[in-house]
Amino acid sequence: MGKGIILGIDFSIDFTQMAVLDDEINPRSISIGTEDNFLIPSVVCYNSELNEWSAGDEAVNKSRLNNSTEYRKLPEILKQNYGEDLTKQIITTYMSYLLKVAVNYSNGKLIKNVLVTLNEVTPEMIELITTAFTNLGYNANDIKIISHSESFVYYVLNQGKDIWINQVYFLNFDRNDFSCRKLNVIKGKQVHVADVTVEDLNDRMTYDSVKNNMDMADEIVADYMEDQLKKNVVSGVFLSGEGFYAEGWAKTLQTICRNRRVFKGNNLIVKGAAYGAKEFFYMKTLKDYIISCKGRTRVRVTMSVKHKERDSMVTLSDIGDYWYQAKSKTECIMEEPTEAVFEIHNIMKHTTEEFRIDLTEFPKRPPKTTRISVDFKYLTENKFQITITDLGFGEFFKSSGMSVTKEIEIG
Repeated sequence: MGKGIILGIDFSIDFTQMAVLDDEINPRSISIGTEDNFLIPSVVCYNSELNEWSAGDEAVNKSRLNNSTEYRKLPEILKQNYGEDLTKQIITTYMSYLLKVAVNYSNGKLIKNVLVTLNEVTPEMIELITTAFTNLGYNANDIKIISHSESFVYYVLNQGKDIWINQVYFLNFDRNDFSCRKLNVIKGKQVHVADVTVEDLNDRMTYDSVKNNMDMADEIVADYMEDQLKKNVVSGVFLSGEGFYAEGWAKTLQTICRNRRVFKGNNLIVKGAAYGAKEFFYMKTLKDYIISCKGRTRVRVTMSVKHKERDSMVTLSDIGDYWYQAKSKTECIMEEPTEAVFEIHNIMKHTTEEFRIDLTEFPKRPPKTTRISVDFKYLTENKFQITITDLGFGEFFKSSGMSVTKEIEIG
């Protein structure tokens, strides 16, 4: 591993976990204080009288003092409207604290690269976390931010193939979330697609359901999984979160343990972050896999063109790109500037959907004398935009300056 340490951080609502890669390139969870304490409260505190910032357990304790302000649910800090400067200070304080803990755990070794995983990845959150680390002396290229779903992929693909030979389910049940991630690995001749979908189950029950009526909670999860297992072939099931550490999941376990591997643990995501950090910063072992999940594009978008008198397709965006980075620009000459034809290819659903952009308002010109630019970008994870602009044709026809923009929602 050289002189530097590669660090994975699971930055979650209530608690944060960390893991480093050991000398055998395996993730090892970082304990805090005692050997079995891996949970760091996602809390920052500021005491105005002492002009002092603190984080983690120390922040929880100092928040009880007079003149203290506590900041919780840090991965959702952008929703709190604290203002830009205060928000940056809070996140920088917390990340600085995590680095100190990791350095102490690693006997003073330098933390060289960091991968942070969180449930909801947005361009704004990426910028905020990256800025925090650059303020702490890191280069932006040393930092990576990915979703929990992507961490799940990295963890599972680094396990034995018998676990993911069929679909893999990851049920998470804690104070803030009840959801099911489903991983399906589609083998191809050259590349394989690891696709993760997420089903929100919060409308079925809450964390309090376990305390109020354990039998009902067990019945709900067991029935849900029974229905899923009838529809899909599942080879592995992971259970994570405080909810599954309560006593009384007999019916659920009886349902999911038939002829498949079942695991329980709260460190799957953080270990997936460490495996992901290995892919980005140290050694690529999954280069033959395209990852399709939350935070990444799930479809291929192409434009119909003619090349050397043959019908062809130009790819504007491919499956597996980070949606906030999925941008492209191409130019072509139109036979007749009446419409442009595009296709959306959903590899997982085996569907192709066509849509057209009307260009009849563009100036009428002889065939093959209208050059256009096609600008493509994602606006959100499930919506992209295409802008087509008339560029004219050299000295023969000046650009009209006209453009057409269309937004497409992906179902």
